[in-house]
Amino acid sequence: MFRILRLEFVFNRRQLLIVLAIFTAYFAYMAYQIDSPRIFVVTMSIMIGLSMPFIILGREDKFKTAALMCSLPVRRTAIVLGKYAATWGAIGLGLGYAFLFKAVFPFSKFSIGEILTARNFLVSLFLISLFVAVILPFTIRFGLTGIIILLVSGQLLGILALILTQALGGASNPMRFFFRAVESGLRTLLTREATPGFQLTLMAAIVSVNAASLFIRRALYARRDL
Repeated sequence: MFRILRLEFVFNRRQLLIVLAIFTAYFAYMAYQIDSPRIFVVTMSIMIGLSMPFIILGREDKFKTAALMCSLPVRRTAIVLGKYAATWGAIGLGLGYAFLFKAVFPFSKFSIGEILTARNFLVSLFLISLFVAVILPFTIRFGLTGIIILLVSGQLLGILALILTQALGGASNPMRFFFRAVESGLRTLLTREATPGFQLTLMAAIVSVNAASLFIRRALYARRDL
């Protein structure tokens, strides 16, 4: 497991540094423009949740690391666990960098203490877990092609949503209902009282989503032709 993590770091360290440099400009802009710590938590989670899995999972085709690892005397289950741990290691690095940068950035409209709370941290992990769970099947099954499929599908869905919004209109528009439901769910996560029961529920949801995505990843990786 340690050797797999070390190999992932060797192959991806340059890309990680590039992404962290992009994070610097992105987080500086968001911290300066946004006056709501809750919105910052959501945007930070989206940025990290989308970029970090792509680095670890989406670059296998370029470096042929999947074929290299599967040629070693290790089981594919161990490879899956190693890559999953590497993905969350990169996510942890991104989160740590975001919190550290926010703590020292002098022009922010809110303090680090307003976002670095137990509830915000759990909400961030939950949102990132959802992104990882969506990205996993595409990248594992199709590699870099899967990323293209995912991005193109997202753009097509966005265009379709815009067309439906303009065509249907009115308060009964199902797209408005969908977006309001998403907004309501995020508002509930970020504003509900952080009781022990609420936090335990969030932790259980995080564990469940990651367990399901890990199971799917292992099943797809076992069937993948290298």
